Order: sequence, then structure tokens, then C-alpha cells
Amino acid sequence: MRKVVISLDEKFFKEEDQVKKILNKLNKILSLKKKYVEVYLLKDNFNVHSFEAPKDFPRPDIKPYESLGEIYLCPDYIKKQKQDLTLMLVHGLLHLLGYDHKKKSDRIKMEKKEKELLNRLKK
Repeated sequence: MRKVVISLDEKFFKEEDQVKKILNKLNKILSLKKKYVEVYLLKDNFNVHSFEAPKDFPRPDIKPYESLGEIYLCPDYIKKQKQDLTLMLVHGLLHLLGYDHKKKSDRIKMEKKEKELLNRLKK
């Protein structure tokens, strides 16, 4: 997986390194070698948002089919809510890979995949 991790506040540089390490491990687990994802760390009042890359959005630096999309994380809010940055990153990436939680059955599948990935990341 090719990735870009951008901290929009210098206080998140530590989290930036953590996110890069997690993405490297996820790349090995999920074999996303030709995929591209951007992760932004910023100040706001939400934990995670994921947006698939629009098919017609011009990006001369990458091919459209290679881009998974963007993940936005707010480390301060995640900590304030006593949530886990790794879980939120995995959750956002799974959304980009097509997982959802609108229906109960979809939520169960997504949570199962989250647990599987979190366990594999610990190894």
C-alpha cells in the first residue's frame, strides 16, 4: 500500500508515526500493494471519517483504480472519547474496502473483521 499520512497539527507527529507503522502492518496482512490511501490527522470533534476516492477525480500522480480514498482521524477527540486510534484507523480502512454497518448483518461482518485485524496487528 502506498500511503500518505499528514498531520495538520505538529502536536500529532507522534500519532503520525504510529499510523504509518499500523498501515505498514495492515499492508502486509491485507496485501494492498497497488493501493493508495491518504490519512489526515487533524483537530475536530469526530473520531474517524472515510471517503472513497471519486472515480472521475483527476489525480495525475495515481491511477484512479489504485486509490482507496482518504481517512480523517482526530487523535484528541479519539483520546477524549476513550477510543483507540488503531481501531479507528482499521475501521476507516475497512470502510474504504467496502465494509459497512448500516444493517445488523453488515455490522457483524465488519466488527468480526476489525477484531481479526486488531489481533493480527498485535503479533
